[in-house]
Amino acid sequence: MHGYKHNIIEMKFNILRSIILPAAFATALVSCKKDEETTPLPSLNGTLSFSAPEFIEAGKSLKMTPKGVSHPDNEELGYYWKVTPVETTYDTTRFQNTGKDKYGNESDGSRTFTFPDSLGTYTVNCYAYAPNYSASTAYGYVTTIKSGIDGSISGRQILPSDAHERINGTDYYYVTVNGLKWMRHNLDINGGVPFRKAKIMDNVFGRYYSYEEALNACPQGWRLPTDAEWISLCKELSSSSELKEHEDIPGVASSLMVNASFNTINMWTYWKEVGDPVNSIRMEMIPVGFANLGEKSDNADTEWLEMTYPKASFDGLYSYAAFWTADAADNDQAYYRYLHVKSPDFKIGKADKKYFGASIRCVKE
Repeated sequence: MHGYKHNIIEMKFNILRSIILPAAFATALVSCKKDEETTPLPSLNGTLSFSAPEFIEAGKSLKMTPKGVSHPDNEELGYYWKVTPVETTYDTTRFQNTGKDKYGNESDGSRTFTFPDSLGTYTVNCYAYAPNYSASTAYGYVTTIKSGIDGSISGRQILPSDAHERINGTDYYYVTVNGLKWMRHNLDINGGVPFRKAKIMDNVFGRYYSYEEALNACPQGWRLPTDAEWISLCKELSSSSELKEHEDIPGVASSLMVNASFNTINMWTYWKEVGDPVNSIRMEMIPVGFANLGEKSDNADTEWLEMTYPKASFDGLYSYAAFWTADAADNDQAYYRYLHVKSPDFKIGKADKKYFGASIRCVKE
């Protein structure tokens, strides 16, 4: 309305002004009346939510229960569930104030869904609704995974017949270089924290350990490698004639990287400076990043690893592969070796002994 008036004054069209202004007022009155007729519906009480893990074994069933929302008059609520991209229609579960669904069966509005026996990420949507109220919505993402050498991590060159040692029910594959056995995948026992604090990811990415844990995490007969042993591992891969402890090892990154995928997502992005991941000494290094562990809980329960480091966060997925050495730098820091997606070198870094979480590759004479 005011826009019309401003333009007319600027143009000094007095005759048009006498016509347009009343028309503008009339339009405004109609608009106001329309807004009054389309008053938004009232909301249900509370905020809808449900619990679902970030990762689940492919083919497994999951029960999801809605909570947090109620009808203002304690009347019937309905729940729609949908898992995409699997479902194209909604599944309806009704929950009444009697605790029964519309068929008279006991119901809490939950949904049990069996995820496909294939790898992928699925979106779970839940809607709570009631007549004459706006719907409340919640959603979450669930990724299906498979453990083992032929599971979610594909492209590795580990065969069931390769040299391995069975430890706590898990086969740890190793390669022997210069008389020393090296584990070919990341350790996942004796402390540490799994990726995103999801124990199901143990045998996929391995665990992330503080330096203090790393010194004692390797199983009996195995130990944490020194930086001198990391250099010995890479000696024949580097074009440099002199390699020194606690310095970068130039030009060996592609020989350590394996062209692997996580749930079909390529893990190492190609960079010309690095070259193709060729995994020439079969160390099978993948970029699972690192952890910022935070304070360790005094009430840590080894059966509930998510409580060991309740504030742990994870970074560098698809960019970094970080491994502790046994070498302390000083009272507070220790050395670790790492690969970065854009660097051709096996780099060296120092990190806090308590709060930095890196992967472990154990060695054995």
